[in-house]
Amino acid sequence: MKKKTLILIFFVFVSFNLYSQGWMKIYPDSMDTEIHTVREHYDKGYVFSGERYEGWSYYGFLMKTDVNGEVLWKKSYGLPLKMNQFFSSRVTLDGGLILTGSTNNLSTTCTDPLLIKLNGCGEKEWCKIYNAQGCNSWTKDVDLVDDSGYLMLLDRWKSGQEEMIWLFRLDNLGEVIWAQVYATDPGWNSELSHSILKTTDNCFVITGETYYPDPTYPNKKIIKIILIKVNLAGETIFEVPWGTDNGVYSDGRLSTIDSKNNIYTAGRRARTMEPYGDSPCLFKTSVSGEPVFYRDLKPFSSLGISSTINWFKDSTLALCSQWRDSLSTDTTGVFKTDSLGTLLNQITFSDNYGIYGSSITYNNRLILGGTGYASGNFFGVAIKLTSDLEYDSVYTTPFTYDSLCPHPIVSDTIPLDDCEVVVVGIDDPGQHPEKTKLHVYPNPASQVITVEMPQYLIKTSGGSGITATTYYHQWKSVRLDVFDLFGKLMYSQDIPGKTEKTELDISSWPVGMYIARIVFMNEVTGTVKFVKE
Repeated sequence: MKKKTLILIFFVFVSFNLYSQGWMKIYPDSMDTEIHTVREHYDKGYVFSGERYEGWSYYGFLMKTDVNGEVLWKKSYGLPLKMNQFFSSRVTLDGGLILTGSTNNLSTTCTDPLLIKLNGCGEKEWCKIYNAQGCNSWTKDVDLVDDSGYLMLLDRWKSGQEEMIWLFRLDNLGEVIWAQVYATDPGWNSELSHSILKTTDNCFVITGETYYPDPTYPNKKIIKIILIKVNLAGETIFEVPWGTDNGVYSDGRLSTIDSKNNIYTAGRRARTMEPYGDSPCLFKTSVSGEPVFYRDLKPFSSLGISSTINWFKDSTLALCSQWRDSLSTDTTGVFKTDSLGTLLNQITFSDNYGIYGSSITYNNRLILGGTGYASGNFFGVAIKLTSDLEYDSVYTTPFTYDSLCPHPIVSDTIPLDDCEVVVVGIDDPGQHPEKTKLHVYPNPASQVITVEMPQYLIKTSGGSGITATTYYHQWKSVRLDVFDLFGKLMYSQDIPGKTEKTELDISSWPVGMYIARIVFMNEVTGTVKFVKE
């Protein structure tokens, strides 16, 4: 399998200067810490998540600050001599957090996807480890599905080139409702996902990458952004590399949408003509998945990538980027563009950081979270900018923090020694097809029949010429119908999802053959014939 050339986030030595120009915070007391995401909390404070190293131990890391970036509390999650990492987070409707990552708690030689729900105090409500069928699987991102659960994005759930990018639809307790694999075209290689985005039409867009056989380069595969749009049932609306035959080498990290659900992606473009190199880049994709344009933000950089993207309230875009110039100087900054990709403004920082997380605050500020490196150690960094890309000022208005927590929050380490291990039988329906079938007994029968419901529901869908099969592990209800051979409906009833068996009195029905079926999401997912004698 081809390996993509890694675009490195460059670090330089920096001083621990707490009085950096403007609103820039260095956290030297969080040594050996990497920050991956930042979210504005319900109380206008900020929650930074990532990982912390302690010798051979890796802990999930969470830090809460006030509106000025001053630390309120910090927590670590994990076990000594184990690896537990947080890759993404979302604020939940109850003021808590849902965090994704990976852990080797089950096996020291492999990692499994990790999902943790915290309350507003940073305390663990529940923790799930999804026992992966392949080695070195992890959860890349998660988003909320209104108040009814989550959509979790995973990589490498199973081993195999065409089974890299997965979605799990989860209920509020992290139990699997359905599971689906994407980007299974055998002509693609090394598929990876990076993030998931909720759209205004009740769908989700996955941003990732793949090596794709672009006909512009015969017998060669080139790296391309892959955008996958799905609905809440897991059905694929489109699944496209960024321009199937335009010869553009592209690599995406995060995406955002406009009011019409056009997609804007932050990433990089590899230039194939002089001046060669990689540019931090903005890509626009239409609502139907067609490429619209790309804009190199640094046309002469030797290396570069845009890692975050957000809308300001004036419909301009902010892209945090890192790049190396012709003099091998590494720089981190933010570009402001309009919706056509025209550069309007930019700011560069005095030191170079890896910025992975960003959010727009309640008052239209851009808050950035990332990592610096000095004297052999990683440390946390936070930067806040106005919509004019100026450093924000210090706030003097008092705010009340952590009001949802009934007691003071202390900084401590929370062990992850009681996480529930979730076994998701993706292969089980294929290996045991009887678990997907509807059963009736006795057959034939004269008085009462028992209808045994399937353990899994299988739903096949197609989009953009792609056929996908989704295995449902739980469902709210299905409809059970029974017809005679002439098509007359003899029985119809909604059956709750956790029902294993239901009985039907057929004593008054005419002798003959009947067909029972179950209907789920307007699709017949199981049928069986039986005889009334």
